[in-house]
Amino acid sequence: MTEALKGGRIIGIVITVVLALYFKWLCKPAFNVHSEGMWWYFILVLFCGIVIMGICENFVDENFILTPILVIGMIVVFVIWGVAAFFSSQLVNARRYADLIHIETGDFQEDIVQLSDMKEFPLLDIENAQVLGSRAIGSLDRISQYELSNEYNLISYNSEQYRLTHIDFRSYWKAKSGYSYGVPAYVLVNSSTQQAELVNLEKSITYSPKSKGDHNLKRYLRKKYPSSIFGKFQFDIDDEGNPFYIVPVMKTTIGLFGGKVVDSFIIVNAVSGECTECSKDDLPDWVDHAYSLDYLMELASDNYKYKNGFWNSVLKQENVKKLSYSYRNTVTSSEENEETNSGRGYGFDGYNSILTDDGVCFSTCVVSAGNDESSIGFILANARTGKIKFYECVGAEESTAQKKAESLTQNYNYTSSFPLIVNIDGMETYILSLKDKAKTNVSYVMINVEKYTIAVMGETLEETMYKYRQAMGLESAENQYYEEIEKLPQTDESVEKFEVKGNIAELYQVTREGNTTYVFLLENDSQLYVSSIMNNTNQVRMVEGTNVTVEYYNSTLEDGVRIVSKIEINAN
Repeated sequence: MTEALKGGRIIGIVITVVLALYFKWLCKPAFNVHSEGMWWYFILVLFCGIVIMGICENFVDENFILTPILVIGMIVVFVIWGVAAFFSSQLVNARRYADLIHIETGDFQEDIVQLSDMKEFPLLDIENAQVLGSRAIGSLDRISQYELSNEYNLISYNSEQYRLTHIDFRSYWKAKSGYSYGVPAYVLVNSSTQQAELVNLEKSITYSPKSKGDHNLKRYLRKKYPSSIFGKFQFDIDDEGNPFYIVPVMKTTIGLFGGKVVDSFIIVNAVSGECTECSKDDLPDWVDHAYSLDYLMELASDNYKYKNGFWNSVLKQENVKKLSYSYRNTVTSSEENEETNSGRGYGFDGYNSILTDDGVCFSTCVVSAGNDESSIGFILANARTGKIKFYECVGAEESTAQKKAESLTQNYNYTSSFPLIVNIDGMETYILSLKDKAKTNVSYVMINVEKYTIAVMGETLEETMYKYRQAMGLESAENQYYEEIEKLPQTDESVEKFEVKGNIAELYQVTREGNTTYVFLLENDSQLYVSSIMNNTNQVRMVEGTNVTVEYYNSTLEDGVRIVSKIEINAN
């Protein structure tokens, strides 16, 4: 072998090794046989090696040796990847994909708390949160360096509901210049008051997805966990408002690459970089978002699609269902787009979030495979536990509700928020807001899911709920209560009256047609007391803890309700 040939091949090998190290730094693949990224990394390196060695060997000598070896190596790797990918696919393992998660059947009446007071109902969708958040970031130092994430996850923080989003660098060069000072804040939007707050941190966020160098979150984690396959990073805060990233660690359950499910979590302190790995059952209480929306929706979608095999999902489609999330994410035809008042088409997001006793849940409707606009129910996918429940509820799918809401004000070109399913008097009900061009809520709409032709609109949530209950025939019973209150049998000796004294534990105020009624519970008393403002004007001063003496008689309409005929407010 001549010195020129040897030198040429050494140069080619050195260049190939340098490129391999650069691609490893750039792509950050997991060195795990179950990671497709690792296989594509080797294919890329071998391809570059073939080109480089071919040039070098041809330049110094026509005697090719290493080039064909690399070609054979790349073909072998590619074939292994292709065969493994095929035997890991839904085509071969459809029923196994369907069984990756068990979707429980939930009880709507038990799981979804009935709403009786709309005064502080947190109706804030992601679009509104984005508008409010973009205004809050205006006070941020070096604002040109940063951008807000479009993900406004619903969280429970300090016993209130918020939309939370993180701030990150705009571009590579912004991140490079900001390497030394990091990301100084994040944004919270209160779902009830709709007030956006820029939360400035004492110490800036050091590790984030768009930071550069060793501060890039994925690169930082890859050094610590070189073989782990990561899921989608979730931004969250603890009870003190400290920022963290929740990183799912995936494991393969089908073939070499398929059926990836969450195996554990890495909790990363975004400021210090401290990492704690924990099992799915040992997440800290403050974590609201551990499982990503896409991950949960993909599991649910595969469950509904592949129960009877792959070819059934394509041909017969027997018992095949789809999620609104899956197909409403795609904007429909341009013809339908032109027909809409707003010109935005009906490419709805396909989901919303709701806070339940079990944590934050993503909700979306389940529809037939024909993509019609009638739902057979909806699912709640828990972002903390990863569990999914199905609630049977035949009626309108979300986009139908949005079109119905927008049709109530066709002349104003208002657009609707994405519907949220709630429990009103035991009935599945959509709540939406109608927004003007400035994305400000101008009115509210309630639509019965089953009887979706029943839709009412009001300027406030309280007014909308009252109209809705009237439209559903539920106000008749309430009217009877008002009539019973208004016709107090003050002089009817046949009505037995009682007296009780105690402190108010819970207090609610209801206004109907200008008349105010107070509904309250006393401490250590499960009975519900209903009192008209006519009994005592000083009731306007009552608060929880106020000591009162009450004269009452038992309602003839419902057990456990006491109609107040006289009330005195005692000095505490």
